[in-house]
Amino acid sequence: MKLNLGAGNDILSEYKNHDLAKHRPEIDYSFDLNNNQWFYNNEKFDEIRAWDVIEHLNDPINFMDNCWEILNLNGTLKLKACGWQNPNYWVDPSHKHAYDILSFDYFDPDTELGQRYNYYTNKKWKILKKDYDRHLNIIIEMKPIK
Repeated sequence: MKLNLGAGNDILSEYKNHDLAKHRPEIDYSFDLNNNQWFYNNEKFDEIRAWDVIEHLNDPINFMDNCWEILNLNGTLKLKACGWQNPNYWVDPSHKHAYDILSFDYFDPDTELGQRYNYYTNKKWKILKKDYDRHLNIIIEMKPIK
């Protein structure tokens, strides 16, 4: 099973779709991702897609921890985050955090930042791919280390 977090109007038919409010019939789950703990009836997912979500949240570490909790052992998190070099980061008043290509290294114990700052969370990740898109947003794929 796959989960599309913060779907908005980008509804994906092969995913369970989530958003803050059930503003469309295709939204399967609706709740605030800023909550400390998410509720999915103990469901686990093979993939989480979170496009343009994390930059709107108060606590990105809590977000990553919750994704870790609901992913299957070999599941993947596919994330796009607004990069600090993207002018839209500074335009959108709902953006709370901008990201750099190294921002998610803090979660991977095989990186220099992940080794130096390994105390941010005990939920660790392996970075599988990372790059910038044409707007200088961060595109990253990770899997939980369990």
